[in-house]
Formats: sequence, structure tokens, C-alpha cells
Amino acid sequence: MQPYVIIALMEDKKFNELYGQLNPKQREAVDAVEGPVMVIAGPGTGKTQILTLRIANILRLTDVPPESILALTFTESGVYSMRRRLVEIIGSHAYRVTISTFHGFCNDVIKRYPEEFPRIIGSTNITEVEEVKIFRSLIALTKLARLSPYGDEFYYLRHIVGAVDDLKREGIDDAHFQKLIKAQERRFWDMADLYHEGGIHGGKMRGKYKELLKEIEKNKELAALYEKYEETLKKERLYDYNDMIMEVLKVLGKNDDLLLTLQEKYQYILADEHQDANNAQNKVLELLSNFHPNPNIFIVGDEKQAIFRFQGASLNNFLYFKRLYPEAKVVTLKDNYRSSQIIP
Repeated sequence: MQPYVIIALMEDKKFNELYGQLNPKQREAVDAVEGPVMVIAGPGTGKTQILTLRIANILRLTDVPPESILALTFTESGVYSMRRRLVEIIGSHAYRVTISTFHGFCNDVIKRYPEEFPRIIGSTNITEVEEVKIFRSLIALTKLARLSPYGDEFYYLRHIVGAVDDLKREGIDDAHFQKLIKAQERRFWDMADLYHEGGIHGGKMRGKYKELLKEIEKNKELAALYEKYEETLKKERLYDYNDMIMEVLKVLGKNDDLLLTLQEKYQYILADEHQDANNAQNKVLELLSNFHPNPNIFIVGDEKQAIFRFQGASLNNFLYFKRLYPEAKVVTLKDNYRSSQIIP
């Protein structure tokens, strides 16, 4: 589809009106259509407006159809807000742009290509309560020295569930986690000063290393429970909330044909609130974008905030973009249009 066709279908008057209201930095972000772009923007700096106007600008200036644009965010309310504003600018063609949460996008990929996801297709999604019940039964059936203390065998139950959820958010499956623990254990026993060399404590392990050894032993038991949990899900044809992203990540990592199909489909990718992205979500973005060394990926986030930090998001994850694309254009939005003027 040629650019003039899209322009003819768009409400150019509305675009020009909104574009005219932007400050110079906001315009710079909207005009940066090609290549990797990072926009650092705090609350009230017009992030959603920038994202939607940039989508409209891509359609104005290129020959890509709306279906070739993928915009990802973290909440359904964010999806609704972005869609509503885009409709105001380009009309019904806004519904042809893929605007979704990360989980929603991965779930859609699974549904569109079911034959590529035998592990999860036909399975039942479990709730957090059901996840806790499965781990409770596994703890009761597993001989644990560290994670099932005498007096309260389920004392670490919530910690175990949270730890496994965190591992999945970081894109670490049970097999990879076991490798990490084995490597950690090898490094531990290779340390030169594990034991006191002389005195009344000669030959005894130093106190700080005893505590570290306990943590390693806990991690080994956690790895065993993680493995049994995954076996249970597979046997019972179940999957949890984090598996939607995990499965897509696994499949895209080894299925070049499917990855190429998605890369060809989505030529422009935008990610909002990227400071909240965890490692698994970052890896999905990276895979979708790695067809070109300098892809058309547009990241918006605030490096000072991470409201979803408990989901594995971190400043390191946010800054990975700068390391991945060192030549990326960086635009910083500072003007806050929500804050009221201070009265002297």
C-alpha cells in the first residue's frame, strides 16, 4: 500500500493539530521513524500521545500497512488508551494496528500458530491459587532438608512459588536453573579460603561460607521442585500465567521459520513503559527485532520508575536496549504537563 493511500484515509487535520501542540523534543521523537529509538520520559510528558502520533507518522511517511506495526504495553488500560487515541487520529485503520500487552501478544501468537506450540495448546490455564496448591502437594511429597523446616513444612511455600515465577519472568526454565546452581556449587567448592587454617577452629568452614552453603542447598531443592512442577504441568496439560511468554520465547529461539514470519510481519515495533520489562519480555523484543542490525524499534520508558519491579523488571533490563543498540537515537522528554504550576 502506497503512502498516499494511507494519507488519504487518515484524518490529516487531526494529526497536524496534535503534532502542532508538541514541544521540540516530542516532535523529535515522533519524527524519528527509522532505526532504533529510545525515549526517556517520566510521568506527564505525553508518552501515549508520542506513541500514537509516531504510529500515524509511520503510516504517513512509509508504505507499510497498519498490520506491520506492533505496539506493546503492560496493562489493558494502556492498550485501550493507545487504541482510543490512535482512532482519533487515523480512524478505523487503528484497529488494524496490533496493540497489545506482552501476555496478550504471546497468547495471540500461540493461537495463530497452534501447531508450533504442542506443549501449551489444548492445556488449561491455572490460577495463582491452583499454582500454590500444586507446589503445596509437591512439598509434601518431596524430601526437603532446607525448604521444609520441622514444625512448619510449608513455611517457604510462598517464597518457592514467588521464586519460580521470578525465574520464568527472567526467561530461565528449570533445566537452565539447574545448570546455574551446579555452576554456583562448583565455584563454591573451588574457593581457596573455605576453611580456617589454624587455631581452635582449624579445619572448620568459615561462618560466612556456611550461610552461603545453606543458600546453595536451598537453591538445589528449589531447582528440584521447579523441575517437578514443570513435569506436573506437562502431565496434567496445564500452564501458568508466565508460560505464555516462556513458550513463545522458547519456540522463537529455535524455530527460525516462525521467527522469520513474525519478523516479516512486524516491521515497526513500539514498546511502552519499557522500564517495567523483565528479561523474558526483553528477549521476545530482541528476537522480533534482530532481523536487522538497526531495527525499527521504539522504546519508551522512565529509567527512574519501575512499578512492576516485582515482576522481574529492573534498571539493568531497561538499559539493555542501550547496550544492544549503541547507535540508537536517545530522546529525553522533561516537560511535565500534569504537574500544576508552583505558586510563589
